[in-house]
Amino acid sequence: MSMKKLAVVLAAGVTLAGCAEAGTTPAGEKGTDGKAALSQSLDGLQAGNYTFSRTDGGSVEGAVDVPGSSVIRQEGRPSILRVGDTVYLRYRIYGEAQEEYAKLFEQYAGKADKKQAAELAKAKEILTILDGEHWVKADYRRLVAAADAEDLSGMENLPPTPTAAKPDVTGASDLVAAVVTATRKGDEITGTLDATKVDPKLNLLTNDPYYVYGPRAGAMPFTATLDAQGRLTKLTLDLPGQLKDAASQAPETFPSDAPTEPADKPIVITISQYGGTAAQTAPQGATDLDPAAYEQLTNDTD
Repeated sequence: MSMKKLAVVLAAGVTLAGCAEAGTTPAGEKGTDGKAALSQSLDGLQAGNYTFSRTDGGSVEGAVDVPGSSVIRQEGRPSILRVGDTVYLRYRIYGEAQEEYAKLFEQYAGKADKKQAAELAKAKEILTILDGEHWVKADYRRLVAAADAEDLSGMENLPPTPTAAKPDVTGASDLVAAVVTATRKGDEITGTLDATKVDPKLNLLTNDPYYVYGPRAGAMPFTATLDAQGRLTKLTLDLPGQLKDAASQAPETFPSDAPTEPADKPIVITISQYGGTAAQTAPQGATDLDPAAYEQLTNDTD
């Protein structure tokens, strides 16, 4: 080999070595950039076919197959099943107070005129359908209207709708968007996120994290686990204890070590069955939700 060719080979080797030292990950090795890996881990969710569960003070589980079907079941809150353009609702109206409401309807029926008695009988009948066990075919627009009403209603916790534009309804993408620091080690990413950057309308956290947690809200620790393909399989967000006194003063004057209650349970999101989640089917025997139920849902108290 001539000296000229040898110089070219050596120069190429030095260039490649320099690139590796500058942070380029050799082929076949996993990168250490936590934020980039975390962002890429959401690609599987963007495909719109997955199964998930979430604990957030209650429990949520779902199966998504965009655009064909999806189901999101929520403990103590409205559950929604979609098959094509048809929407089904499963919900226990009035929650734990349902039996008390049934007794009240019966009690006042004896004192009501004919029209009022019929309305009370209809209200009691709706309780037997919206019992948290049966699926009923519903008008989704009217459910949304009930959720948006100013009256207190459990419908304000209506689960989000997975779409081609936003297929992720697990909450993971929204939490990842608030990440401040992230470090990757193998298939695990750890870091912190700013809870005040999470949209309160998503019902993932409290409406005002700073007010509840103080400065700790800006640096909540999380751990993310990836599968062999780099897809997110688990995201755990550790919640601090709530402040014993509300953080009503300015952030810069509120002590970061202010006394708190015991730490809340973490939010845990698990994701599986990427690309292997089966389509949902219509529930047998589901009837149409009585039109009178929508007003009752609007006034359903939490």
